[in-house]
Amino acid sequence: MLPLVHRVHAALLDREGCTPGELADLLDGLRREVQALPSGVLDADDLPRETYRDLRARIAQAWPEPGFYDPATGRALGHCDLPAEIGDALDDLTDLALDLSTALALADTDEASALEWLRFSHDSHWGDHVQDVTPHLRWLG
Repeated sequence: MLPLVHRVHAALLDREGCTPGELADLLDGLRREVQALPSGVLDADDLPRETYRDLRARIAQAWPEPGFYDPATGRALGHCDLPAEIGDALDDLTDLALDLSTALALADTDEASALEWLRFSHDSHWGDHVQDVTPHLRWLG
């Protein structure tokens, strides 16, 4: 499990030669693996706003294609498109990277806690981001 987390985290931060469609496949695979973990509750501190901003900028460099999208269709938005809801792919990917970073940091000292965090953070946060952004990444190719 943790090697897959490392692979997805590396792809988010540095692209690792992935296409958007391949990233979608990695995210789907990780989501399925984490959903099979037992569910528990673990608490973690929020990262400072600067950490989020810096991580978002790094992901934007690695992944210039994703932008705002229509969650209903996964299609990118043009300047005149105004759906009922607007998805922000960089926000989705950044939030996912933050939660995976926490899991990887926990794995250095306690693998069981890392797996608990993965399941908890999936159920409460990043699973929704994966579900929202995956159609957009597939649409990008």
